[in-house]
Amino acid sequence: MKKIIFVILSLIWILQESPAMAQVEPLFSPKGRIKESILKEIESTTSTLDLAIHGITSSDMTQAILKAKGRGVRVRIIADSKQSKLKSSKITYLIHQGIMVKILGGKEYGVMNHRFVIFDGKKVMTGSFDWSEASEKWNYENILILNDSEVVASYRKEFDRLWREKRVIH
Repeated sequence: MKKIIFVILSLIWILQESPAMAQVEPLFSPKGRIKESILKEIESTTSTLDLAIHGITSSDMTQAILKAKGRGVRVRIIADSKQSKLKSSKITYLIHQGIMVKILGGKEYGVMNHRFVIFDGKKVMTGSFDWSEASEKWNYENILILNDSEVVASYRKEFDRLWREKRVIH
């Protein structure tokens, strides 16, 4: 009995002394509701939406980004130069709709291959998932949604570093 009480008290002490546990949500596709989760996160974003993304071809995600802008959310996108030139890309459309976009990549610096989003500076989504219909329906993809403040700060630092690069800004 004393041993059980000791274990319980030790666990309580450990939990009180440890920092708050970060929430981590892993999701997988195909058909794993990744797109649904991303759309939900965008819909609940109230101040800032920063995307470092290889490319965007999904109409649903494009519309969600535009709705966020319409609600007053500051949206910034960093996308790959080659992907943004594809016929299926929504990047040029987003630029024409007033979204701030920076295009990175090319011979000297390679491909802008990041895939992460920072929601309101409080939550990060990262993983292999491309913002395309194929990623949701057919590809084997993954994302993690994290709210750990140190992790978010690391991604914020990387996004800001990329945003400061002297490249094409639309």
